Amino acid sequence: MSGDIDRARDEAERSREEHRAWLHGPSSYLAAVARHELPVGETLRLEGHVIEALPDGFRVDGELSGPRTIEAGRYRLRLSHQNAPAVVVLDAEAPRADLVPDWFPYDPAFHYVLALEGDPADVAIGSTREHHRAATRAGWFRFTVGGAACRLAALHLREPGVAPDALELYFSDATSGRESYRMRYVDVMLESAGRFVVDFNRAYNPACVFSSHYNCPVPPPENRLTVAIRAGERMPKGINPQR
Repeated sequence: MSGDIDRARDEAERSREEHRAWLHGPSSYLAAVARHELPVGETLRLEGHVIEALPDGFRVDGELSGPRTIEAGRYRLRLSHQNAPAVVVLDAEAPRADLVPDWFPYDPAFHYVLALEGDPADVAIGSTREHHRAATRAGWFRFTVGGAACRLAALHLREPGVAPDALELYFSDATSGRESYRMRYVDVMLESAGRFVVDFNRAYNPACVFSSHYNCPVPPPENRLTVAIRAGERMPKGINPQR
């Protein structure tokens, strides 16, 4: 078990270093300078490209496409579908907010291997923009923090570009809005049949912590924990905690 934890800690540290470097790159969340809403069936001409929003993706310059980022000279255009299509414009040369990512120290107590308690249901969850996002609740993960019983709903977004087996936890906790951002996410990883790795040390901030041009899922009420999860990504340095 200690070997597994050591590997998990090393992987988390590598991931953090990669994220720090990525935030300085041309496709960083911090490079976002504009957002163009693009309802299904409508067409946008932008930076030499013709982009049409489709129910299950996009048509770019006459070719079908899923959500992705395309080159446009100085700019990059991020095609975001989420059943409410939009194009986010990235400008690597634009001034950026001076935000520095930060993390809690790795704590193996927040690394869990859990069974999924199946309870499938189609649900709608909130977002940081004006529409809800369609999801499927696969079930629940139950665990304890400092002796307190907790559970979180595992969700799969029903949106173009989302892998069919992707499961995520959108949650808030007692650190939210103070030590950490008001919500965080964890990607759930399948370990073996029926058992999943839920490592809160890999909890990460949504894109909207870095830019208002993104649309981010909001944790459902049942995923608002009263315990403190002092693991994973903290509030970025340089941000107003009430943002």
